[in-house]
Amino acid sequence: MTFILASACLMSYGQNFTNKGREFWVGYGHNTLFYSGNTQEMVLYLSAEQTANVKVSISNTTWVRNYTIAPGQVVVSDLIPKSGAEDCRLVGEGISQKNIHIESDVAIVAYAHVYGDYSSGATMLLPVETYGYTYASCNTGQSYDADSHSWFYVVAAENNTRVRVKPSLETASNVQRNQEFEVALNKGEILNVMGATTSAGIGNDMSGTTILSVAGADGKCHPISVFSGSSRTVICPSGAGLPSGDFIMQQIFPATAWGARYLAGITANTDNINIPGVNRFRVYVRDKLTNVYANGTKLNSMDQYGYFYDFDANTPQYITADKPIMVAQLIVSQEGCNTSASSYNDPEMIYLSPMEQAINNVSFYSAEKEHIQANYVMLTIHENGISSLSIDGSIPGPLTSTDLTLDCPGLPGYKVVVRRFPATGMQHTVRSDSAFNAIAYGLGDHESYGYNAGSYVNNLTYIAEIKNDSSSTPNTYTCPQTPFSITIKTLYTATGIIWGYGTLPGFSPNGNINYSNPVPDGTEVINGKTYNVYKQPLPALAPSTGTYYVPVTIVSPSIDNCTNSEKLVIEVKVLPGPTADFTFVPDCATKTTSFTASSSDPLIDKWRWEFGDKTLDNVMKPDKVYVAGGPYTVNMYAFRSSDGCAGMATKTVNIPGMPKVAFDQPAVVCMPNGTSNFVNKTTVPGVFTGTLQYAWDFGDGGNAADKSPTHYYAARGSYPVKLTVTTDQGCSDFITTTVSAFADRPVAGIGITNTEQCAGTAFSFSDKSIYPGTATGAQYKWTFGDITSGTAANPAKTYKQPGTYTVTMAVISSEGCISDTASTVVKVYPVPVVDAGPDMITEPGKPVLLQATVTPATAAISWSPATNLSGAGQLQPMASPLETTRYYITATGDKGCKGTDSMLLKVFKELKVPNAFTPNGDGKNDTWRIPGLEDYKNATVQVFNRWGQIVFKSTGYSNPWRGDINGTPLPTGAYYYVIQPKEGGYGTISGSVLIVR
Repeated sequence: MTFILASACLMSYGQNFTNKGREFWVGYGHNTLFYSGNTQEMVLYLSAEQTANVKVSISNTTWVRNYTIAPGQVVVSDLIPKSGAEDCRLVGEGISQKNIHIESDVAIVAYAHVYGDYSSGATMLLPVETYGYTYASCNTGQSYDADSHSWFYVVAAENNTRVRVKPSLETASNVQRNQEFEVALNKGEILNVMGATTSAGIGNDMSGTTILSVAGADGKCHPISVFSGSSRTVICPSGAGLPSGDFIMQQIFPATAWGARYLAGITANTDNINIPGVNRFRVYVRDKLTNVYANGTKLNSMDQYGYFYDFDANTPQYITADKPIMVAQLIVSQEGCNTSASSYNDPEMIYLSPMEQAINNVSFYSAEKEHIQANYVMLTIHENGISSLSIDGSIPGPLTSTDLTLDCPGLPGYKVVVRRFPATGMQHTVRSDSAFNAIAYGLGDHESYGYNAGSYVNNLTYIAEIKNDSSSTPNTYTCPQTPFSITIKTLYTATGIIWGYGTLPGFSPNGNINYSNPVPDGTEVINGKTYNVYKQPLPALAPSTGTYYVPVTIVSPSIDNCTNSEKLVIEVKVLPGPTADFTFVPDCATKTTSFTASSSDPLIDKWRWEFGDKTLDNVMKPDKVYVAGGPYTVNMYAFRSSDGCAGMATKTVNIPGMPKVAFDQPAVVCMPNGTSNFVNKTTVPGVFTGTLQYAWDFGDGGNAADKSPTHYYAARGSYPVKLTVTTDQGCSDFITTTVSAFADRPVAGIGITNTEQCAGTAFSFSDKSIYPGTATGAQYKWTFGDITSGTAANPAKTYKQPGTYTVTMAVISSEGCISDTASTVVKVYPVPVVDAGPDMITEPGKPVLLQATVTPATAAISWSPATNLSGAGQLQPMASPLETTRYYITATGDKGCKGTDSMLLKVFKELKVPNAFTPNGDGKNDTWRIPGLEDYKNATVQVFNRWGQIVFKSTGYSNPWRGDINGTPLPTGAYYYVIQPKEGGYGTISGSVLIVR
């Protein structure tokens, strides 16, 4: 649902749509004359301010008429068909596919008029852009004859429209009160609903019926239009005579266009402008708890269902409410409401515009049909607008034969202005520099017509307000680069608001502002209604002059459409702002840069500086210290307090970088020779691509220009060291520190007990350094000549390879001074390589040759134990042990370096397998023990019963058989075994064993 809000006022309602447009729809409403000769006629009055080409057609027929309207003129259309294939009359309830469609190439105003046989009714037509989603039917009481009904019809301007109707009373098709029903419509179709007839000539008043547009087949809600009226009815049937009846039709304002303040004069009842008649006012409410007042007096006489109030008056009325209402002004029946039989009256219903929808320029048509004897325009306007008011180019007088000006007793300062026109069909124009509300009507003997002469049709549930941030009051415009905000005021409690700046190129912010579950910034009572106020959370900036349209989406569960949301398009006018400029005198970073603002506008009285480093100022001549060099984009805004508009100047300010001087000095200077390494840590904060110059002063007369120099102090002392750094842009800074920590170097010394060792034997080194103080806290750096190193004071080192190695050591004292390097040489001798030969197997006492090897061959040999050896000093002696024995060989080489190895000589004994055992649990021979078999680790044993079934098996025989099978004792008897020792020359051993129990 989209509305355009104009910023022409500080607070702008709705979308500034009026009754002027380029597309209209209207139906041929039900008329009692359909049944008495079909004598009624329907025409359209089409008026334009510029040349207009207009097409009038009847949907789903071939009937088309084209008209060209000259500027300031009115065209009366051909008679609308009432019979044949083009007949578009609404003769009964239901859907009609024949609807009157008006299309123009430029904006026009349009009215529909039905007349005939002393019957007349007319309505102002509203263009499709004013259509809404929620309506309440606004009718009159129904009293005439059996062919007359209170009715309303719904017009679909788009395909896939779906409407939900909740009748206030029973319809002619027997739909009961409050029984909802839905109907699908396509473009150009009409749903016609008529009230039921309850007794002779009396019918149900369909006022209060609600009509909602709901989601159609495409899932969308589509805007609709609703007309209300009567086939013919009497209004205010009282008095001595028979009151007259008449046909009524009016296009209803959507619920969003209802207001809270209405001002109305009283229609005349003759052709004498100075003789007021009696009008009935019907005030429609959507909420029965609405408080309604007429000239300050609270209305209490509501209809039984809570849809409306009725009251009669013969003086101007100021009607107000605390919630939105709609007001109809009714011209009563001739001789109705106790009026004279000679008065000019006939029933008519005119929907009034609220004062919030007032307009300052209308054009309308005064008709001569049917039997009209006097035409009128009646408007309400503030007295300040009287001087600029013109009706057909002339200023109305206070009281003449054609003009009348009256006070409004309920609203001081406002006037009712009436002008009578001839009873001929003609175009009229009313203008003023102040807004007004107007109705046009005509009277005759038992005859009348009337309609709203022109109106805004804005959504009054929302108000948009534009305010420049530097302005103390709302504004009608903003200026480029001026921070502004759009405040939304709504009758509803919003659950979300989106300001759609993301759709506008060049705007800041460059995305939408989403405000979820917003908390109102307060409430305001405006024209008697309480609005929730929602301020834009962040300001916006427009890029240049022009007119922009900012989409704003408001979400609320109280909004009557499919999405419970409204889209407002806020018109933002951006006018040229004041000029602005500034000058500046740049200096190095950390120094003061001076700025001065200037403008040709003498009303400039506020400034805002954005220095490009996230710092701000608000004086005319600020001094700024940049902490880092680089280019900075500086924005300066110069504001006028009168409207909050800003001029903006942007410049790039190049600030030379200032060196941030720093260096690392030695923690201690070690003597003698006082070597001091200085490491330059200078930086230039910000953007810097230039070069730096360095000037060192070491405090002892020495100087340097290197970045990170080395200096040598000849003597202890306290020396101020100063580093000065200068950029190629002339920015210079320095730092001074003191070098005063001096210490003597230690003298390294290595201690060792033995400089010669066999490979694999550790050398023991010790610290024998001389310290200026103590060795506590000293650090050590050892190298051992074989790529290994150490840090212990007294390390041990084992070499695997023979050779000569140079060992070095340097010591760092606890003060941090490192000594010169001490060194010593050690020699590592080889160890003989010994192989005792393979493990072997033999029988007891049987000689076996041991197969040892030794390198070098000159090494001395020694075997142990020497028992059962042919020679303990031989390299490969003969061995004949009776038991398994492990023999060790030792070879001794140069410097007594020894190598050793061993071998196992395994002696296998003869296996003697027992042929019986007694597994009876007496502790004697309970297992089948085979002496010596435990030495045969890989031996396999299998035992079978006499049927060849295995009852026992094992690999190795560490757990002798107990005469069972899986834990169950076997019976006494002979069993057969197969043993495979797999070592010692034995083959398979087999036989039998007897279990005796």
